[in-house]
Amino acid sequence: MCTTKEPTAESLRLNKREMFDGMRAYHQSEISHASHAITLLLAIAGAAGAVVVAILFPKEPLAHLTAIAWGLFVVVSVFAFSVAITAHLKISSDHNTYAQYGQQYVLTSTLLGFYDSVSIDGVERPIKTNKALGEGTGFRKTQWIIWVVAAELIVLSLLFACYAPNFAAAAGAPALSATDVVCPKPVAQG
Repeated sequence: MCTTKEPTAESLRLNKREMFDGMRAYHQSEISHASHAITLLLAIAGAAGAVVVAILFPKEPLAHLTAIAWGLFVVVSVFAFSVAITAHLKISSDHNTYAQYGQQYVLTSTLLGFYDSVSIDGVERPIKTNKALGEGTGFRKTQWIIWVVAAELIVLSLLFACYAPNFAAAAGAPALSATDVVCPKPVAQG
């Protein structure tokens, strides 16, 4: 049974490797969450675009064009906001864990003497100099990009909802007559 309270150099080296692997794993997780969020937002944009095309170029006049456009706005807003907030929270959580591993990595490296000055080619300098692992703001910029894309989708769907009848008319969509709204034409059986 080991009775020493001081960690051995070997246990410190193993701990340093574990901290490095932990930092790398959580950094990779941040990147994956951002990629998944952007992919989901692009899928929402593609689906919304398909609905917009269907509204602008229908085969038959649409009796509920405005309601469909506002429904699209609500669905896009809920989905885009859900993706953005979920990605934001997960990326923040991963970054916090990354920063904890970074602090432990620096502590272990300090105990191993990597921040102490050594003579290299007659020049005294430390092997390692950066003790600010996990203190960067790159993850905040990634979160900002996700929020901007989500906001753009929401704003574009809002604009479309507000002006859908105008856009449809400009695109040459068939207009409804007063009798079409009250009594739609029966669909031919064939």
